[in-house]
Amino acid sequence: MSSLRSALDELDAEDLRHRSDEELEADYAELERAARALQAQQARRLGEIRRRETWRRDGYLSTVSWLADRFRTSFGTAMRSVREATSLEKMPAAREALAEGELSPSALWVLVSAREAHPEEFAGQESGLVGAATRLGARDLRRAMAYWRQALDGPAALEEERWRWMKRRLYLSPTLDGMVRVDGDLDPETGQTVIAALDALMDAEAHGAARDDGRDGAQRRADALGEICRWWLDGSSRPEVGGASSESARSSTMSGRSIPA
Repeated sequence: MSSLRSALDELDAEDLRHRSDEELEADYAELERAARALQAQQARRLGEIRRRETWRRDGYLSTVSWLADRFRTSFGTAMRSVREATSLEKMPAAREALAEGELSPSALWVLVSAREAHPEEFAGQESGLVGAATRLGARDLRRAMAYWRQALDGPAALEEERWRWMKRRLYLSPTLDGMVRVDGDLDPETGQTVIAALDALMDAEAHGAARDDGRDGAQRRADALGEICRWWLDGSSRPEVGGASSESARSSTMSGRSIPA
């Protein structure tokens, strides 16, 4: 581990202003592959921690609770890490592809979800599925794996997908004190898109502002949602709808009535 830290220190000391465009892009690509390889090594060690239950020594009740508290991450993120580590122990092709930097974190999660749904079938077809995961983009991979699962689940899966799609809804309801309550359900793909957009903006703000500005996670998420909406309203390429301007679009949200979308 000391050599890894030394390598990171060396990278941090490098003056990027003297790197050409091509060198910067090549560096980034190499670092991306290295980050994936490091994720594979993290998963290996997390799997061993889970097997040994080392967290019991400090009074934790599970690997997830230890991971969330020890590294100040959300419970959902910790749960996902544990699920990935557990699945990778039984996914040799995926584990190798991740260690070689060929499998992205998002593709890994799609494969883990597929394996959890059909472990036996996945084991028999893992090589082909991992190959597809290294070639396809994130959206195409999700669709391909959805078709794979639907073929195994039969008509019931198709009906479930349709039920999820028809169940989507979003309500914005102004309250008596001037606040606006947001409530609803999003289909899985749309929901993950919203989560990714909010997380990206929150992460950018965290790196560009003071470490602690007094806001909690829920407040940061609310601010991020508002900022994304303002970007769209202020965008010069935004098409006008019925001649509506950005200002009129903003004012329409304050009409005082519930707005289903």
